[in-house]
Amino acid sequence: HIIWEGNSLPIRGAGRYAKGLTVYTMGMVTTKRLFLVQLLILLGGTVFAWSNLLPQISRFQALYGTLFRFKDCVVPNPFSTACFFGSFAFLFAVLWAFDIYRRPGLTRERHLRNFLFICVTFATAVIVYEAAQYHHLVGNALSFSCNPGASPFATPCFYGDLVFVLAFIVAVVTTKRIAQPAA
Repeated sequence: HIIWEGNSLPIRGAGRYAKGLTVYTMGMVTTKRLFLVQLLILLGGTVFAWSNLLPQISRFQALYGTLFRFKDCVVPNPFSTACFFGSFAFLFAVLWAFDIYRRPGLTRERHLRNFLFICVTFATAVIVYEAAQYHHLVGNALSFSCNPGASPFATPCFYGDLVFVLAFIVAVVTTKRIAQPAA
């Protein structure tokens, strides 16, 4: 076990004990680096998501003069699109990852991993629905796409999903490495 800010965390491959946020080796990758990689991936996703959402809000406001119109819109209201929810999911996840980076803990990392799984599930479901709409397998009664009529692989949701998947994989690796007893 490693003593890390007063908490004992079992981390595979650790050969010594130290206080504070000392970097502990686990093969070629350190725990601190895994937390940093996770944080940077989510920060990139957050910047990407908000750089797509804010122009949508601006365009909708310029076109309709309000943000509270939800029916009979040629351009979808950004508050009713998956981009809106994905942007807030990224913001929440990056703040969570930053907190974990500052104060590591297995339980919080597991909860973040579970949250990222939910994000991946949501984004993948949106992409599948967009693909069904694109290929005319379902009607257009429910449209929450940021880019209606576009290929699902050309939408911001697709790329956001890829970022969520990558962050989820890092979270899985991190929780497995933290949870395994030291060798």
